[in-house]
Amino acid sequence: MAQRGRPKGSTNKPYRRVLDEYLQRKYKGEFNPVINAIESALKIQEIAESTGDIADYKASVDAFDRVSKYIQPTLKAVELSGDAGVTVSLQRKRFDGLQNDNNEGEE
Repeated sequence: MAQRGRPKGSTNKPYRRVLDEYLQRKYKGEFNPVINAIESALKIQEIAESTGDIADYKASVDAFDRVSKYIQPTLKAVELSGDAGVTVSLQRKRFDGLQNDNNEGEE
């Protein structure tokens, strides 16, 4: 059976294009939301440094945390799980060329 409609997770491109055109007209082609967020985060940091208030510092950290998602790639979370019955075997190999099948004289 053929699926109808947009695939799950696809974006609304026409709306995004219209919104982008509107913002470019309103701000005369100089609007970039990421740059605007960075400038706002820098202003919040300046306020935090001038007041010394812990709440201002927290707001500064939160602002930079939100902005960093657009600048730095994030690592994908990986969950590792194992069974309790995992067996680990150890094999030793001699590099002197001698065969020692009965494991006598090993250090």
